[in-house]
Amino acid sequence: MLTSTFYEDVMRSADVEAAAEFWRRNSSSARPPHWQVQEAAGVTRPDETIRVPGGESCNDTSVGPSSYRPSVLASERVLLWTTPHGVTFQNQLEQLYPKSHIVKLFFVMAESLDESTRNDYGAGLLRFIQFCDRLFIPEQDRMPASELLLSIFIADAAGSISSSTADNWLAGLRFWHIINGAQWHGERSECLRHVQRGLHHLAPPDLDPKHPPPITLESLIRLHQGLDYSNTFDTAVLAIACLIFWCSCRLEELVIPASDSPDMTKHVTRSVLPIVTQESNNVRRSIFHIPWTKNTGNNGADINVTSRDHFTCPHAALFRHLEANPNIPSHAPLFSFQTPTGTWTSMTEQWFLKRCDQIWGS
Repeated sequence: MLTSTFYEDVMRSADVEAAAEFWRRNSSSARPPHWQVQEAAGVTRPDETIRVPGGESCNDTSVGPSSYRPSVLASERVLLWTTPHGVTFQNQLEQLYPKSHIVKLFFVMAESLDESTRNDYGAGLLRFIQFCDRLFIPEQDRMPASELLLSIFIADAAGSISSSTADNWLAGLRFWHIINGAQWHGERSECLRHVQRGLHHLAPPDLDPKHPPPITLESLIRLHQGLDYSNTFDTAVLAIACLIFWCSCRLEELVIPASDSPDMTKHVTRSVLPIVTQESNNVRRSIFHIPWTKNTGNNGADINVTSRDHFTCPHAALFRHLEANPNIPSHAPLFSFQTPTGTWTSMTEQWFLKRCDQIWGS
C-alpha cells in the first residue's frame, strides 16, 4: 500500500512547483536590463520543455535579494546569474556584435550541457553564492573567484559532501566563469588540489556514490505483492521495474532524473503511443523506441516487450500502466501518471527508488 504521507509529498511537490513555474513564466515584472540578452538565450529553445516536480539535494535554496541573481530554475542559473564582471563582459559584447548573435552565442554554449548537468551546475552555483553571502564577500570579488576563495569554499563543505559533489560544484563554477568571460583560477591551483584531496578523505562513508541494487526476480515479486494497483503511481512503478528486469533496460533510460525538467532527446515520451501488439502462439509482443541508451547514445534502441507466463509479465504491466493513465499528452514522459486532482506529473528516478525501498525495506 502506498503510504499517504509519501504520496501527498509527491502530489504537493507536483502542484506547488508547477504553479510556481506558471507564475514565474507569466510574470509581468520587469527584468533587470543586464541579463535580458542571456534570458532570451535561456528561454529561446527549439523545443518546448516540460516542467516537472524536482528539488535540490539541500532544502535551503534561498539567497540574498540581488538584481544579479533573478529567481530562476536551477538549470538556468549558470546562464542567468551574473556579477559586475559578467555585466561588463556582456556590455562589451553588445558594443561589438548584434544582440541576436550574442543571444545565439549564449544559447549554443548552454546547449553544450544536457539538462541534468545544467541542473547540477546550478545547485553548485547556489551553494557558492550562499557561502559568499554568509562571508559578506563583495560582488566584484565573486568573479573572477580567486584561488583562495575557491579553496575556502570547498574546504568549508568538508565532511558534509562527497568528492564527486565538490567536483561538480567546481565544474559548474568554471563553466559560469567561461560563459561570463572571466578567468578561472582553479585550473592549476595547488591549494585547491590539496583541499580536494583532503575533502575526499573527510567525506562520510554514506556519501560515497552508490548505484541502486539490481532488480532480481525475488525483489520484483515482492514489489508486485506490495504495490497498490488502484493507484496510478504504483502502476507506473511496476511497469518500470518489470521492463528493467525482463527487457534489460536501465532506469535512467526509461525515467527522467529528479531534476527541474527532462531532456526529451534522452527520455522516451508518450509520442510512441499507440504501442502495437502482435500475438503469435499465445505470446504477445510489442516494440517501442527509446531515444537514448548508455551503450548506443543518441541512436537509441528498440525495446522488445514480450509477454511472460508469470504474474510479473512486463507486457501486462506496461499496458496496465497505459490503461490506468490514459489522459496524458503525447509530449509527456512515457511513465507519467495521473494525479487525484485530474492533472498529471512525471515519474522520476528518485520517486521510483524511494517507492521500491519502502516495499523492499518493510
